[in-house]
Order: sequence, then structure tokens, then C-alpha cells
Amino acid sequence: MGFGLSTVRGLRFRSLVFASSLAVSLVASGSSSRADADMAAQRDIGDYLMKAIQVCWNMPANTRSVARVQIRLNKDGSLAGPPKIVSPVTPPLDKVAEAAVRAITRCAPFPGLTSFAAHYDMWRDVILTFNPGEDSPGELPAVDALDKLFEKYSKKTK
Repeated sequence: MGFGLSTVRGLRFRSLVFASSLAVSLVASGSSSRADADMAAQRDIGDYLMKAIQVCWNMPANTRSVARVQIRLNKDGSLAGPPKIVSPVTPPLDKVAEAAVRAITRCAPFPGLTSFAAHYDMWRDVILTFNPGEDSPGELPAVDALDKLFEKYSKKTK
């Protein structure tokens, strides 16, 4: 359950990327107003998390690797356990993965998530993909949407 977040570069935020499977399943089930509300909540939750993590992100210079980190959150926005490195996408994992885990740990808890308590199933389990990108070494995490995280939530809303 949960969702991934869109790319963040520099001080600019891009829109949250929605998994098409969620949007299609919600609309197909005839609950377009609920789909709209859920998509708006996902966007707001994503924006909140990106801004919160941005404050703590300190990427080592000249590192262009990518790391995915999973976080599980309690209803109060605190971490339910330590961040888990899901996959090294490119080497060297150690610098990016360590910086990602540090950023998440430093910024937690995320008390602003309590205002989205009705959508706890969406943000209980989130995978963040930290990717400084070739054009932005040492800047901010990039966070991608992962369709598989929507599967359980999509099934619940049908």
C-alpha cells in the first residue's frame, strides 16, 4: 500500500505522478469524485513529504547514483521502523543510500501527515527514489511513482 512520489530537482517541485492503475480503477468503479479527492490527497501528501525531506537532504557532491528507500509510517507520522533500502539502482549505492536514510531519519516524524488521517492507507508505506540526476549533483531527492504500490489500494476502492 502507499505510493511513490515524483521527481524533485533543485528548488522546483514537479507534480505528483499518479499510477494510472489507481486512476483508471477508481474512475472505472464509478467513483470519479472519490478518485478526484484521492488524487488531490496523494498530490498534497506527496508535496508535504517532498518539502519535509528537502530540508534534510544533503547529497554528497559528484555522486550520480540512485537509491530507493521504503518508509513505513505510523498514524502520527512517525517512522514505524528504520528506513529500508529497497534497491540500488546504480552504483555507488553507499553514498546516496546513506544520504537518503539520513535525510528521512533527520526529518521524521512527519506530523503534517496527521491532517491526511482519512488517507492513511495511501501513506502508510511509501517508496522514495533518491536520484540527484546527471544535471543536479548534490541537490535533492527524485522520487518516482511505483505502480505496484497502488495495487492493494486500488483493489480496496473497487
